Amino acid sequence: MAKVNVEEIIKLGRETVLNNNEIARMVGCSPKTVYRHIGAFSTRCSRKMSAHLDPYEVQRTILLPDIHYPHIDDSLFDAVLHFINDYQPNEIVYMGDQMSLDCISGWNRRKPLLKEGQRLIHDYRNFDENILRPVEELIPEDTRKVFIVGNHEQRVQWYVEEHPELQDIIDIDGNLKLEERGYKIIPYGEIHKVGKLNVMHGFYWNKYHAAKTLDAFEGNVVYAHVHNPQMYAKVSPLDRSGYHTATSLGCLCNIKPDYKKNAPNFWINQFGIVEHIPATGYFNLYPITIIDGAFMYNGIYYGKDL
Repeated sequence: MAKVNVEEIIKLGRETVLNNNEIARMVGCSPKTVYRHIGAFSTRCSRKMSAHLDPYEVQRTILLPDIHYPHIDDSLFDAVLHFINDYQPNEIVYMGDQMSLDCISGWNRRKPLLKEGQRLIHDYRNFDENILRPVEELIPEDTRKVFIVGNHEQRVQWYVEEHPELQDIIDIDGNLKLEERGYKIIPYGEIHKVGKLNVMHGFYWNKYHAAKTLDAFEGNVVYAHVHNPQMYAKVSPLDRSGYHTATSLGCLCNIKPDYKKNAPNFWINQFGIVEHIPATGYFNLYPITIIDGAFMYNGIYYGKDL
């Protein structure tokens, strides 16, 4: 077996913007070997962008919660795309449950009628064509892209645990090539930081979920998961400047899905904007509420024609 040129791998990783597959082809080794020596492509991209970042320039982040593709209204997402094009963010964060993945849901086990006509590969392909790529076409090439794994994406791992022969075949990154495309993947249950704000998918579903989340994490948190906006704050009497908040955002999916059978729910369509200063970590979080597929921001109306 030919000896791998490790120095060449390191040099290409440091001096180019080639992804791991491209470097592997040039050097004549496997992508796993490249990863072992220089890590993930998305991590290298983040480091290179950080090196050129003005620490006092306000950074703009868009938070996209609970899309649950394909359970999303096209006109609603068109309005969000219009906003993304105008806002030109420095970072896009998919907050988890981007895809519903009903065909491998444990809730649908032994219910073949509910999975009729569904195929996982079609879910991946259509999500890429109708969500990821339209967003990528609108944002600057150096926009940071973050993909948080929610409980619905985690269904893939749970399914593999029951069907280990499918490991690496139905993997999300393997099918969507997220790391290769520059996405930073946040594993299920872990956190992405935007300044002093901790962004996560979410854990709790009780009536006072914001208070429970703040009690558990004791820091500034924004999360999705519950499809319901809520905010709770704690201020220490010893240090009035040292307050923390937990804020949940609504969702971007259909708030009256068929499987609910018109049962009451507290779901609301929302997405979020975060603006922060890297040097201090200070941030402002702006939840944007969408009503009947439309919303307003900075004096501009986004949505269907009035």
